Amino acid sequence: MKKVFLIFTFLILNVLFSGYAYAGVNEPGVTSIKGECAGAFKHYYKKHIEKSLKKIKEKKTNFVLYASCDSGSYSYAYNKGKDLEKLHKKTYKKCMKYSKKYTGGKECYLYAVNEEIVWKYDQAKASAALETKIAETKMLKEKNAKMDKKPGRFFEDQPDVTDDYQIHFIYMLTASDKDRELDINGKIEEYANKMNALVEKFSKKTKGSSGVKKYKYDYRKDGKLDVTFIRLDKKRKELHKHINNNYRAYLWLNGFNNPKKVYFTFADVTSVDGGEGGVGMASMFLKNKHNKNINNMVKTALHEVHHAMGGGFACVPGMNKKAHFSSGQDTDAKHMFFGKAYVHDVEGCPKGEDTVYLTPTSKDPYDPFKLICLNEWGKYNHKKLVELREKQLSDLKKGKWNYRSGGSGCKFNYWDRAGTGVMKLFNNEQANRAYNRN
Repeated sequence: MKKVFLIFTFLILNVLFSGYAYAGVNEPGVTSIKGECAGAFKHYYKKHIEKSLKKIKEKKTNFVLYASCDSGSYSYAYNKGKDLEKLHKKTYKKCMKYSKKYTGGKECYLYAVNEEIVWKYDQAKASAALETKIAETKMLKEKNAKMDKKPGRFFEDQPDVTDDYQIHFIYMLTASDKDRELDINGKIEEYANKMNALVEKFSKKTKGSSGVKKYKYDYRKDGKLDVTFIRLDKKRKELHKHINNNYRAYLWLNGFNNPKKVYFTFADVTSVDGGEGGVGMASMFLKNKHNKNINNMVKTALHEVHHAMGGGFACVPGMNKKAHFSSGQDTDAKHMFFGKAYVHDVEGCPKGEDTVYLTPTSKDPYDPFKLICLNEWGKYNHKKLVELREKQLSDLKKGKWNYRSGGSGCKFNYWDRAGTGVMKLFNNEQANRAYNRN
């Protein structure tokens, strides 16, 4: 009897784990395919099935294609062979491997079998799937909320001790990520201190600089670094592969949108990026392979902070139109935007050491939010900046995407494509759309 029970238990577990491992095997997509995904899926299906059509018609082989869509990004995999069951498992597994690389781990679904496209929009099934997803999200959110409450942890930006410009730090997880408690075990404070130690070192040694400077940080009344804990209500695979596309909107919706603050996040999540930032917010993605070395990660963090300061400005000697040095990042100074990005004598062009977020503050500092997000450039009228601002405006009016106006982009802007045709500051409606767009 015991032996029979063990065999039965093994079989049940085997079914459960097999179902988990191949959750999307032989499961056609039912949602509406939009944008680039729709065209790409049709193109690659036609391209790859063409060589096998004769054998398929003669029933000498089978063809399957699985696909995953994440906004403008997509992944797919195809295979051909006689054993259809093995073909499904093999191709789904391959598609999920590509999905982790190109669509942030989005689920793969069956797109086509032989000459039939089986991914078809089914409103009832799509609605049922959405309801199930909402219920699962609610349960996971309640579970995480209980687990995340820990001594010394803050879920909101604490009262400011000054109304000066400052960088506010955040420890962020998605609904599916493990909490390593970096906000309460001293790690984020350690990273922040390492960042400013480098700023002090390089600001002092940069030729022509006004002396030692460091970034202004947001502190609590007890003198400790103010670090907020955020757990998103979506799993990593439900978010864009470039997670800041969603996360920037979450910050806005939840009140992290003070124009006199930069919200710098140490995100304990996977990402195709090591870090990414613009004016208003920047993030480091700690599970990216390039961030395993802490010293290198800290240098990249300063690289992203410079983007949050509006740089690199196209008028800086050696800077290209994509806000990076044309010669690459082969030195620490260039990687962290010191050198000419920090100090230069180009008239009408912002200098890194003049940002309002550094202390001691320059006599005539610039506010990156006013320059990039509000398009108030004032005295910064260098020819290259003016040309890029005019080009951006022209492109957007013509329906061509262009977020660069001479430096990095504003993370709290959206393109009012159907209205004025220009970049505008987020409102809650647009921010909500951006957060839920994948």
